[in-house]
Amino acid sequence: MNILICYVLVLTLPRLILSGLQLRFLAQESAKTPYILDKDNFIKSAQYASIKEKISITETLLDVILIGFWLLYGFHALNNALVLSPLLKSVVFVLGFLLLQSLVNLPLLAYETLVVNKRFGFAKGGVGLFMGDTFKSFMLLLIIGGILIFAFSWIIMNVLNWELYAFILGMVLIVGLNVLYPTLIAPMFNKFTPLENVELKESIDALLMRVGFKSEGVFVMDASKRDGRLNAYFAGLGKAKRVILFDTLLDKIPQDGLLAVLGHELGHFKHRDIYKMMMLLLMFFGILLFGIAHLPQSLFAGAGLEISPHALIVFLLILSAPFGFYFMLIVNALSCHNELNADKFGASLTSEESLAKALLVLVKENNSFPLAHPLYMRFFYSHPPLMVRLIALNCAHLGTRN
Repeated sequence: MNILICYVLVLTLPRLILSGLQLRFLAQESAKTPYILDKDNFIKSAQYASIKEKISITETLLDVILIGFWLLYGFHALNNALVLSPLLKSVVFVLGFLLLQSLVNLPLLAYETLVVNKRFGFAKGGVGLFMGDTFKSFMLLLIIGGILIFAFSWIIMNVLNWELYAFILGMVLIVGLNVLYPTLIAPMFNKFTPLENVELKESIDALLMRVGFKSEGVFVMDASKRDGRLNAYFAGLGKAKRVILFDTLLDKIPQDGLLAVLGHELGHFKHRDIYKMMMLLLMFFGILLFGIAHLPQSLFAGAGLEISPHALIVFLLILSAPFGFYFMLIVNALSCHNELNADKFGASLTSEESLAKALLVLVKENNSFPLAHPLYMRFFYSHPPLMVRLIALNCAHLGTRN
C-alpha cells in the first residue's frame, strides 16, 4: 500500500495537475489573437491538443488503477498461479504484466488513432491497418520481450552483482536496436523505397557530402498510408544509417525547405546528439538498476512477492515511470538545447528563412498548437516552441499574422 500511495503522490497527481494546467492554458490561449496559424486552424489545433490531453488524463487514471490492482492483488495471484521452472516463470510473469498493461490501453489507442486522428484529418488507414500494426507490436513484444526477459532473468539468477551485467546487456540492447531498427523493425510497419527524384537526390547527396555523412541511401517511407503528418529523420548507427523522408513531406515542402530540414537533422549528426542522448539514457538505466538491486525485502512483501527475477523486473518497469517522469526534465532541457543548435547548423547549410518557412509548414500541416503551459513544456516538450525557434533564426516576423 505504501508504494501505491507514493506512486500516486509522486507520479499520478503531478501528471493530473500538469494536464489540468495545460487544458486551462489551451482554453485561454485559443480565445486570444492567433499567431503562426490562421484563426480557424489556431482554434482547431487547440481543440486537437485538448482532446489528446483528455486522453492522456484517462491513460494516467487507468495506469494508477492497474498499478493498484497489481500491487494489491495481481502480483500475488499470478505468482501463485504459475507453477513453472524459475526462468520460464519469470518470462511468463513479466509478459503477463506487460500484455495486460497494453491490452487495457488498447481501446484508448484505437479511439485516438481511428476516431480523433481521422476527425482531424490525420488517420488514413482503417481498422484493418490498425489491427495489423497492433498484432505486429504484440508479436514483437512476445518474441523480443520474451528473449530479453529470459536473458535478464538468467543474469539475476546466476551472476553476483547482477545489476552490472544487466547494465551491459541493456547497453548492447540500446545500441543494437539503433542499428537494426531501420533495416529490420521499421520495414515491418512501412515500405521504404529509394528516392526516385534524381535532382532532389543529387542535392541531398551533395548536402550529406558537405557534412561527411555516409549512409545506406535516401529512402521514402509510405507514411501517407496511415497518417497525413510530415517528417524526415536519420535512422541507424554506423554503416546502417539511412535518410528517411515521409512521402507526405515531398508533396508539401519545396526543395530548399526540404534541404533545410535535412540540414537540421545533419546538425544532430554533426553535434553527436544521438550519442549524448544514449549516454543520458544509459545513465538513467544504470541508476535505476542500482536502486532496484538494493530495494528492501519489505517492499516486495507488500506486493505478495519474494525477491526473485520476475519481481525485480516488474518493479524495475513500475518504478521507471515515476523516476523517468522527473528525469525527463533533464532530457527535455538537453533536447531543446540540441534542437536550437541543430536549427543553427541547418540554417548555415541553407538559409535561416528556408528553415523557418519549412518549420512553419510542419507545424501547420501537423496541426500543432504553437503554445503550451511553461511548466508542462518542461516535462513533455523535447522541442522548443516554434516561436522560440523562429526568434533564434531571426525570423520572428514569419510567425505574426498579417
